[in-house]
Amino acid sequence: MKALILKASPKQDGNTATMADALARGLRDGGVEDVVEFRLNEMTIRPCQACDACLKPPHQGCILDDDFMTIFPVFRDADVIVFAAPIYWWHINAQLKTFIDRMHPMLTYGRAHCLTTKRLIFLTAHFARDPYGVELAVKMFESIAGWAGMPFDALCYHSPTSHVRDCPEKLDEAYALGRSLENWVKPTLTLPCPVKGCGFEFPDVERLAMHIVMAAGDNHLKWKTEHLSEVHTLANTLTLRDEVLAILHES
Repeated sequence: MKALILKASPKQDGNTATMADALARGLRDGGVEDVVEFRLNEMTIRPCQACDACLKPPHQGCILDDDFMTIFPVFRDADVIVFAAPIYWWHINAQLKTFIDRMHPMLTYGRAHCLTTKRLIFLTAHFARDPYGVELAVKMFESIAGWAGMPFDALCYHSPTSHVRDCPEKLDEAYALGRSLENWVKPTLTLPCPVKGCGFEFPDVERLAMHIVMAAGDNHLKWKTEHLSEVHTLANTLTLRDEVLAILHES
C-alpha cells in the first residue's frame, strides 16, 4: 500500500503537521513502507486556470508548469490520501484549497488509479469553537468522498490554548487511525453508475448510492428529480441514500 500525506500548514511543527506525523507512524508501524509527504507551503502551486486542458487527451496532468506536477504522479499511485490543514476564517487554509482546485486531472485516471480506489483522511485543527468553521470543512470532504466513492475519516483538534503535542489522547487517536489501515486494500470496481454519461464505477452498491446523492451534474440532477422524493440538502443525505439503495436493489 502507498500513502500520500499533504501538510498544508505554514508551521512545520504545528498541530496538523504533528497529527500527520503521528498518523504516519501508525501507517509505518502497520507495515506501510511507502509513505510520501509534501509540505504545500514550501511548494509553488498556482491557482487553477479553469482551462480544462487536463480533461483532454493525452490526460497527462496539468499544463501549468509548477510543483503540482511533482505531487501528481505520487497522488495517482497512492492508495491513501491524507490532507492535513488548519482552519482559517471558517474553512481550510489557502495552501490546501489551492491544491484541491488543481485536482481536475484526477478525474481522468483509469480504473486502477481513479479517486474511487483511494481512501481519504482529513486532519485539521481549529482555534475558535464555531459550529460552522470546522464543520464546513468536514462536510466539504464528506461530499467529495461521497461523490467519488472514497472511504473517509476526519480527525479534528480544538486548539484554543494548547498544542496537540500536549494532548496525547488525540495523538494516540491519529496513530491508531494510521495503524488501522494495516489491512486495507484497494477495492475492485464492478458497479457502473446508472446515470447516463457518468462513467464512474464503484466497488459496492452503498458507495454507488452515495455517489448519486452527492453528484450535482445536470444528468445526475435530472435522475434525482425523476427518482427521489426530495431535493438533496445537508439534512436529508442519508434518507436519500436509502431511497437510492432501494431503487438500485430493485433494478
